[in-house]
Amino acid sequence: MSIATSQVYRLLIICALLAMLPAMQVQAQAQPDPPLVDSIRPWHDVDGKLLTKSRLAYLDGDRAALWTESGQMLHIPQAQFSAADQKWIAEHPLQILRGKVIFVADGDTVGLLDANKIQVRIRLDGIDAPESGQAFGTKSRQALNDAVYGKEVLVVYEKSDQYGRILGNIYLADRWLNYDQLIGGMAWHYRHFNGDAYLAQSQKRAEVEKVGLWRDVNPMPPWRYRLNEKRQNEMEEAKRTADPMLPTGYWLNTSSGVRHNSKCEHYGKTTRGKYCDADEGKPCGQCGG
Repeated sequence: MSIATSQVYRLLIICALLAMLPAMQVQAQAQPDPPLVDSIRPWHDVDGKLLTKSRLAYLDGDRAALWTESGQMLHIPQAQFSAADQKWIAEHPLQILRGKVIFVADGDTVGLLDANKIQVRIRLDGIDAPESGQAFGTKSRQALNDAVYGKEVLVVYEKSDQYGRILGNIYLADRWLNYDQLIGGMAWHYRHFNGDAYLAQSQKRAEVEKVGLWRDVNPMPPWRYRLNEKRQNEMEEAKRTADPMLPTGYWLNTSSGVRHNSKCEHYGKTTRGKYCDADEGKPCGQCGG
């Protein structure tokens, strides 16, 4: 088999592998979603009477900020809670960061300048906003920018992500920005990484009301958009890798570095070589390269 023929076979193999990429990537993404957990819980006073059903947002001094099912913020002195609820708070510590928002990258990521003048990147936990190239990508960023840019906010978090960004919930006065982006149809619930049942229900409400991105007939989840972009980039990279193996009219002996033109007896015939451009290698003494 000639070198040229073997290169054609190689190109066919690459094309076959590219065709398999979608199935391979779907399998790679097939890890199970975390189980849904209801973050709304009942809170009782010292006499055992029900105060509210809410999720703990953050602690502010001796008061607890609680986010209700209806989307309102309550501020209740911790001393009013039952012993069991006070124990629950102690067993679920939250870290707090305060600072000024100095930029908004997109609908789910902002930059914060803290009290020590250190810049911190915050990824809004539990949501995934459309990418800039998607429908509502620009509107999603603008909505978040209008809400927080240049303002002092409070970030409640537990950990950072693989990119070093703090995964947090952002609060401004009595607003919860993660929720606002979701309920306004400016983001999706990031179900693959977040099991908050309240956020899942909030997305369904936005879907039913057809607000924001849910006005589209068939909106694409941003994680699917990113996967498609990655797939396209991989295909283009594979194509660039394969291109040097396509006939160009010149053949480079990669062992000797000599270039042969298509009329040369050595064109495509050396043991090691590749198709090349007219300025690669040194010209053959017989054909002139």
